Amino acid sequence: MPDTGLLPEALFQPADQAGRVVVIGLGYVGRPLALEAAASGFEVTGFDLDPAAVAACRGSIRATCRAQDLPPASTWLICVPTPLDAEGRPDLSAVAAALETCRAHAPEGALVCLVSTCQPGATNGLCRRILERYGREVGRDIFLAVSPERENPGDPMGGPRRIRRLLGAPDPVSLARARAFWERVTDRVITVSAPEVAECAKLLENTYRLVNVALMDELHRAFAAFGVATREVVAAAATKPFGFQPFWPGLGAGGHCIPVDPAYLQMEARRAGAASSLLDAALAANRGRPARVLGAVVQAMDGRLAGRRIRVAGVTYKPGVADLRGAAPVALLQGLSACGADVSWCDPLVSDVPEDLARWPRAATFAEGAPEAIVLGTPHRDFDLARLAGAAPMVFDPFGVLPQDPEGRVRVV
Repeated sequence: MPDTGLLPEALFQPADQAGRVVVIGLGYVGRPLALEAAASGFEVTGFDLDPAAVAACRGSIRATCRAQDLPPASTWLICVPTPLDAEGRPDLSAVAAALETCRAHAPEGALVCLVSTCQPGATNGLCRRILERYGREVGRDIFLAVSPERENPGDPMGGPRRIRRLLGAPDPVSLARARAFWERVTDRVITVSAPEVAECAKLLENTYRLVNVALMDELHRAFAAFGVATREVVAAAATKPFGFQPFWPGLGAGGHCIPVDPAYLQMEARRAGAASSLLDAALAANRGRPARVLGAVVQAMDGRLAGRRIRVAGVTYKPGVADLRGAAPVALLQGLSACGADVSWCDPLVSDVPEDLARWPRAATFAEGAPEAIVLGTPHRDFDLARLAGAAPMVFDPFGVLPQDPEGRVRVV
């Protein structure tokens, strides 16, 4: 049997299952996890610096913005964002601040588990350094583990209970402590031989997706040039029962994972002298996808967008969620605006208009005001795609989901 790095089940003995848990970060990862832990019988306290995140949890769990109000819990989960900074480098400042909170308030013998996505070596590096700063020793005085998040916002079949957890730790006692916790809040825990395995696996999951999304966005142009429907090609290939997984074209992968996590992996690979040229190309292709769609719009409108009324239908980073982080349609709006277009947008899921979108007028529907052109930014389920296909003289479809109309308005890009 090949060595997979997974540890045999027989190595683990049940550990004490302490009752109090602190979840640091109450966003799309921390809040569901806090609720699941509470439902599993733990006494949970959530901590977030954002009063709105704290308010959203009240009534379900105890939550606070004040570190001094945190209890001496036996389990501390770090679920804070790890975005890229303005230079495209991983920003671990929120993780470092969360670890300082754990160091200051977690009692001796507590478990700290990193759930936020970080680069390989973060658990044994940054986390360990902060926790051991004033004489504590990981594996003796305080325990440390990593179980990277695998949330899929908008997926009704997801959530902490249903999604398998990877788990790694620097020492056997930390691993046993962490496993005792996770086995109460999730259906399947998969232990690995080292924290770096769990960290790399998380980054590989989204790197795999990024490379394949970028590939489909590139091939979408080729198939369109052949006069072949990309989605039908992918569906046909997906009938093969092995060796193929379907990915679909779009406006570029956005959100908090796919365009971000591969940069963490590439940073460490470059530091080790093993940077991937393929990964660089995929990252560049994904970043450049909105600009290529913009170029197709400019070309179709005779090279002049100044004063042209153009609407982007759907502006969130993926269908079914209201999240605007890394959303490719926002980048497209910026590009259209820079070309002088009279830009507007519509989206049924965006309730409070954030600053990113406030500079452009919002339309109630994709057809309101008779735009000269519509670009499908996010194919929300609430959109009537058949109506959208005929709602303007030109309709641009980066996804290949719109039906062809008899008048030839739909442009696959």
